[in-house]
Amino acid sequence: MSSLEPTFRLPSSLRPSPISSNVVYTHLSTSALAKAGYKTVHVDPNDYYGGDHATLSVDEIVSWANLRSASVGNESTNGHLAGQRNRFVSVSYHGSPPPASRQYSISLLPSIIPSVGPLISTLVDSGVSRYGGFKLLEQVALYRSPGSVQSVPNSKEDVFKNRQISLIDKRRLMRFFTFVSSDFEDKPELHDKEATPFIDFLTSVFTLERSIAETIVFALAFCTSLQGP
Repeated sequence: MSSLEPTFRLPSSLRPSPISSNVVYTHLSTSALAKAGYKTVHVDPNDYYGGDHATLSVDEIVSWANLRSASVGNESTNGHLAGQRNRFVSVSYHGSPPPASRQYSISLLPSIIPSVGPLISTLVDSGVSRYGGFKLLEQVALYRSPGSVQSVPNSKEDVFKNRQISLIDKRRLMRFFTFVSSDFEDKPELHDKEATPFIDFLTSVFTLERSIAETIVFALAFCTSLQGP
């Protein structure tokens, strides 16, 4: 169980049977533990499942917003709601919910996950994947400066159609893409560069322009810093 997830123990008199784990707020770990054969109980102060990771209908998201944008009132009796108001400091909406609003779902915390890796295996093996919706990432853009959002090419065709990238940089990009799409662990390009910041690796090994290298670091590798290896 994640160390960030609050836990508590029920008094023995309230336990109908031995419980292996108690979880406050619903989370994927609840379903995973139950699927693994553990007896679990969860407690949630909300009238919906999922806590801060929930997916709500339009009507539910309006109610959610109203509670968190309301004036200070019952914080002494509802610490969870007080914490939510401190976290979501600006919550507003305009207009009214559309007809058949339950046909629409809005995630409170959309997440990007790799399409291959241990997380995917865990979601499938635990059965939790049946309770989620997954969609391929269609477009990525970078916020360069106030009022400037730059779309990132998402295919080889888009790269060669892009007029802002020079022909020589397109060739360097193709060399880099060929490198990362292969088994590159033993390639000479990585020799003695395992701890090199990714941005420096791109500019020194593949001689990519700084702006193009930064785009790869943030938009493709989803790094949070230019200094990460």
